[in-house]
Amino acid sequence: MSNLLKEKVVIVTGAASGIGRAIAIQAARHGAKAVLVSDVTELPREGGTQTTAEIEALGVEARFVRTDVSKYAEVDALVDTAAEFGGVDVMVANAGISLHEDGADVAEDQYRRLMAVNLDGVLFSAQAAARQMKANAKSGSIVLMASMGGIVGAGMTVAYSTSKGGVVLMAKALADALGPDGIRVNSVAPGTIDTHLLRTAPGISEAAEGFRQRTPLRRLGKPSEIGDAVVWLGSDMSSYVTGISLLVDGGLLSVI
Repeated sequence: MSNLLKEKVVIVTGAASGIGRAIAIQAARHGAKAVLVSDVTELPREGGTQTTAEIEALGVEARFVRTDVSKYAEVDALVDTAAEFGGVDVMVANAGISLHEDGADVAEDQYRRLMAVNLDGVLFSAQAAARQMKANAKSGSIVLMASMGGIVGAGMTVAYSTSKGGVVLMAKALADALGPDGIRVNSVAPGTIDTHLLRTAPGISEAAEGFRQRTPLRRLGKPSEIGDAVVWLGSDMSSYVTGISLLVDGGLLSVI
């Protein structure tokens, strides 16, 4: 499709399915040198092996690396894998979860499990990538996956919105911390995207049609459209863009 990511090594966490899978494939389609697909487990509906096979079919080298992003050492090992290709250029900290029972009375153990993945794992991913980029004297791009739920809140997603709001501010703080090293940090905030998670998550799946009707474009987003936004932030076309939260929601949050 383009050479926006030509010669760039890309890591995508949470990439065995959904938006992460689309990001990894779009990175390959836009000319990445290599794509590292990372997830905590192989998932039956798509899976890391199938995703890497699709990337390789595009003529791009790929690896599946099993990683629990809530564990600091495993994230370090994931980023070390990129050394085979010359080191990471674009880190996409996409891994995240939602809860079947979220809200004002969210249980402590569920809350801490979500934060460990959605917030701790994002920070660990950014830290590991930045260390390697600095060690290799590379400017680079780190993209953190937020959500429109991190910009506006909802009673049914108290913990989730809290975690994604943290990601939005994390990107701004890291952009300041890492900017002097030539490392850009941004977040992407997807709106209502047509994924398996959207169709099966309690509460969200029921609300999706209402969201679609209120969206100015009158449709749900495609995972590949989030992938294209991430590709742009990872490319040199966005070389003076850092610290932003890029809302990709079909205009939903622009209307009352």
